[in-house]
Amino acid sequence: MTSRKISSAIMTSMIGVLAWGSFSATAMADDAERQAAQKLLPAQYRDAGVLKVAASVVYPPHSYLKEGTTEWTGYEIDLFNAIAAVLDVKVEYVQAPFQQLVAGVASGRSDVALGDLGDNDLRQEKVDFIDHSQITFQLSVPAGNPEHIKTVFDLCGRELGTVQGTTDVVKKALEKCESKGFPAPKFIAFPDETSRYQAQQSGRIPQTSDQQTDTARYFKKNGIFKELDYVAAPEFGNLYIGYIVNKGNAGLSNALLAGLEVLIRDGTYAKILAKWDASDNALKNAGINIGSEATNWKQPRV
Repeated sequence: MTSRKISSAIMTSMIGVLAWGSFSATAMADDAERQAAQKLLPAQYRDAGVLKVAASVVYPPHSYLKEGTTEWTGYEIDLFNAIAAVLDVKVEYVQAPFQQLVAGVASGRSDVALGDLGDNDLRQEKVDFIDHSQITFQLSVPAGNPEHIKTVFDLCGRELGTVQGTTDVVKKALEKCESKGFPAPKFIAFPDETSRYQAQQSGRIPQTSDQQTDTARYFKKNGIFKELDYVAAPEFGNLYIGYIVNKGNAGLSNALLAGLEVLIRDGTYAKILAKWDASDNALKNAGINIGSEATNWKQPRV
């Protein structure tokens, strides 16, 4: 073997060793981060080996049951399952109405709750948020937009439906109606999204309402609600969403955040959002109770 070939072989071997060393160091760092996250989890959860999670399952692509099955799915489900894997615990999901999620963790019926839960000032009085993503909004209008709705302020002066217990981006945006010279709208509260949809279909209230951008995209992709079109509505701003735990449960909050940060650093977070066509929901930095960074943090008080 010539000296040049020997040098080439040695160089190739050295590159291989360096590459393996780099991979090994990365793997060790990842393991160390996972172990550190696991140590943050309070003993009561580590010993039980399971987290009890209440979830609302009517919000695709966030959390819902796969059609015709009892299989939990959605990007919030995938993300939480991945966090639980980092923390080395199992997840026990229980279906719960959206309006009962906050009360469920506050009373101890569940350790964590999820399901498109917007972080706002009213909710933070009762629970703590591990904010993992954000949502933006559009207007849903009848197909073809027969009323030529162009902005949210075209809704001023109308009767509009809201869903009890949800972060009310419509009411907040339309607080400006009168200052813009338009009549104020009248709001009718419904117990859930299904009731509001039925009222829209019956003609009781206009079919125009707010819709999350990621949900509208999911509907269009899957041929759901073909009778609707969507109009951009930047006036609605954004809203941070997160997993919730009982107020003051810092041990669980910090462990969940640490697990989430592992997934952000190793790329799992981005892959999950991309899988659900929700990459625009990503936060640059996750955090605990950081909802005030979003425009819909402050909510009208009834």
